[in-house]
Amino acid sequence: MRFIFLTALLIVSPWVAAQEVYRSVDSAGVPLFSDRKQAGAEKLDIEPLPTVKLRAPESRPEAGPDPGALARQRGGTPSYSKVIIEKPLNDSVVWATGGPLAVLVSTEPPFSNSSGHAIGLRLDGELTDVRSQLGNITLNDVDRGTHTLQAVILDASGQVIAQSEPVTFHLKRHFIQRKR
Repeated sequence: MRFIFLTALLIVSPWVAAQEVYRSVDSAGVPLFSDRKQAGAEKLDIEPLPTVKLRAPESRPEAGPDPGALARQRGGTPSYSKVIIEKPLNDSVVWATGGPLAVLVSTEPPFSNSSGHAIGLRLDGELTDVRSQLGNITLNDVDRGTHTLQAVILDASGQVIAQSEPVTFHLKRHFIQRKR
């Protein structure tokens, strides 16, 4: 255990690498490391750790006003700059445990149900009948296999006004084969 700790200390600490380090073995055969030379100790050649020069971040221009906030102030509907499916992740494996598939959608500006909009889902290109006023949506009876999922923002008349990039996921279910 001491060997692992001391080895990690040698690797992690740059100030240790810059000093002289000696290795010896005690009577039980356990390697010991020290910064002091002892009888029978050998000096280790430890290369200096590589350094990385970080550059200062470029200054960003001041962010403009939130388009959704401006639209809400004027009594209009917000325009969504981002619609993202956060769960399931793209190209992820989802294990179905008999319950519904949970989908998490986030938007910029944050979704507000006071706008009369709803979040819908396209599963494998087909618009489902599931609508939500929240970002958490559940889909029932999704077959196992590979599927594409896309979130859409629908206005009060059911027209798509914004959509996410499609996400591909792989739904797996445990299969228990009956003995004959």
